Amino acid sequence: MTSPITIVVPVYNREYLLQRTLDSIACQSVAPAKIVLVDNASSDSSLEMMHRWAEKITSCEVKVCVETKKGAAAARNRGLREVDSDFVMFFDSDDVMLPGHVADFTDAVRRHPDMDILGRSIMNETLDGRRKKLYFTSGSPMFNHLFRACLATQRFVVRTSLVRSVGAWDESLAGWDDYELGVRLLLASDKVYELPGAPSVITYSQVESLTGTSYTAHPEQWEGALDLVESHFRKASREDMLKWIDARRMILAAAYAREKSFGLSDKLRSRVLDATSSPRRMNLIYYHNLYFNRLTWLFAKILFAI
Repeated sequence: MTSPITIVVPVYNREYLLQRTLDSIACQSVAPAKIVLVDNASSDSSLEMMHRWAEKITSCEVKVCVETKKGAAAARNRGLREVDSDFVMFFDSDDVMLPGHVADFTDAVRRHPDMDILGRSIMNETLDGRRKKLYFTSGSPMFNHLFRACLATQRFVVRTSLVRSVGAWDESLAGWDDYELGVRLLLASDKVYELPGAPSVITYSQVESLTGTSYTAHPEQWEGALDLVESHFRKASREDMLKWIDARRMILAAAYAREKSFGLSDKLRSRVLDATSSPRRMNLIYYHNLYFNRLTWLFAKILFAI
């Protein structure tokens, strides 16, 4: 079975984790159409590892290239330029796909040829070794993406022409770039399919990740991404989505408060409360997330009775 999916893997200083990811790709029961490995100016041996691994792969074409502009978005865009298949899967260099992952998505693409975005829930292993399911759902896709990041990188494949038509990855964003791209994809297409079955990807939280483990270290990243998403909704005349962006800002403010950055938290809360027509409900969203830090998406749905 020939797959219509190319895998793009951006890599930056992952010599201690990269082999695990590459081995999981090599073990796929169905090979992808192509594998594109993009070194993002690593200072370790990652690039050499990629070249050595590529020489051993005979099941499909492997392209190794370099992007000197720093950032995962720039590296993914470099890889996207090498894609000539109908669908593309962006995969991170510290995670693992189970042997049937490409086969399952290949079968789904063939069974549902009219779909533009196909996704599945994944399993995440946290820094303390616990595992939790991170969801993909085709129901109310925009709402669920805004609150649950359903189109986070590892959860879906997408029609290559759709990614290109919306402008690909925004290289100005240092964080939540997949969140922002997901919004643009969903504004452009509602043809979303959810694969059944157990998760076929395991992601691993890393202290040395691009975004780190702290929200307060770089608040401009998250707030900038939310501001950009708001501008997309306004441009698309989707004012119905603006309350959800304010709700996400309140959840971010709660995250600041949990990290004891009360100044950042109060500033963001005040910004929302000064602009919203629903200050009471926004405050309730803030306190729900502050004290419970889970299921705030469901609480928000109940508050706004949708």
